[in-house]
Amino acid sequence: MSKIKKLKVQLNRDGSLESTHFVNVYKNDQNEYDYFFPRSAVKPFQLIPLLYEAQNQNILLTSEEIAIFSSSHSGQEIHTELIKTIAKKYDLDLERLVCGKQRPFHEPTADKLLQNNKEYTKLHHNCSGKHLAMLLFSKILNEDNKIYHTFKSKTQSIVKEFFQFIFTDNDIGFGTDGCGLPAIHLRTDSFLKAVNKIKTTEYSNNWSDMFNSYHTNPLLIGGENRTDTNIILNSSKTVLAKSGAEGVLFVTNNDESYLFKCIDGSKRGVDLAATKYLNKIGMVNEKPFQYLSNLYSLNTQNTKAVTITVS
Repeated sequence: MSKIKKLKVQLNRDGSLESTHFVNVYKNDQNEYDYFFPRSAVKPFQLIPLLYEAQNQNILLTSEEIAIFSSSHSGQEIHTELIKTIAKKYDLDLERLVCGKQRPFHEPTADKLLQNNKEYTKLHHNCSGKHLAMLLFSKILNEDNKIYHTFKSKTQSIVKEFFQFIFTDNDIGFGTDGCGLPAIHLRTDSFLKAVNKIKTTEYSNNWSDMFNSYHTNPLLIGGENRTDTNIILNSSKTVLAKSGAEGVLFVTNNDESYLFKCIDGSKRGVDLAATKYLNKIGMVNEKPFQYLSNLYSLNTQNTKAVTITVS
C-alpha cells in the first residue's frame, strides 16, 4: 500500500522564485487518506442514480446526454445548443435551472457575447448540464422540480443514499456547492475505491455508460483546452478525467484511479502537477503539460518569462 505522494510546483521569474503550489496525489491502493470536497470531480458518481432510474423506466440516454449532464463545460455553443436540444426533447423548462448566470469559461465565447450585446445566461454556467439532469431526474420521479436542488427533494435524497452506499462510508458531510447543489465532503480513499466497487454492483452498466461517455465526448466534458478534456484526448489508455473547483482533479482508467488536490486550491497548481505526473507514469503524453506550461510561462509578447518545475 503506497503513501500519499506530494508534488511541488514552482514558478520562477528571471531565476527568482515567485510562486509555489503543493499538490497531494492519492491513489486507490493507499492506506492513508485525507478528507476533502471533490466538488465537480464527483459528477461521474453523482449522475449514476439518474442513469439507473432512467434505465429502469426504459429511457435511453445518449452518450452525449450523459456527457453534458456530468460536465463542467466552458459555455461554448457545442454545450449550450446541446442543452437546449435536450431540454426540448424531454420537455424541461430551462427557467427552472437554479445554477444562476455565469460568464463562459471559454474566453472567445464570452467576448463574442459582449461584442453582440448579449448577456450571459444560466446555460453558460459550467454546471448547467448537471442541473438539467437533476430537472430530468425530478420529472422521472414525478416530484416538484422547484426543490430539486435541496435535500427536501427525493432527487437529492436518492443521490445522498447512493453516495453513502458507493463510498462505503456514513461519515460523509455536505456543504453547498457553487452552483447551489449539495457538495459532498468525504475521505479520499472512499472516493477512489468506489471506482472498483461500482463495477461489482447493480450500477455496473451505468458506470460503463458514464465511463464511455467521457471517452467518446471529451469536448463536452470540459471544452477547448480544458485540462480534463486534454487528458482524455491525449491518454495512452481509455480514461475518465474530471476537474473540480479548488484544485481538484480525478483521473481513472477503471483499474488505477488517481486524485490530485492542490493544498491552496489553485487550478494552475493542480493542472500542472497532474499533467506532469500522468505523463511521467505513461498515462498521457506530453501535450497537456506542454500546453499549460506555455500558458503560464509565456507573456503577452509570446516570450518566455517564467520557468516552471514540478518535483
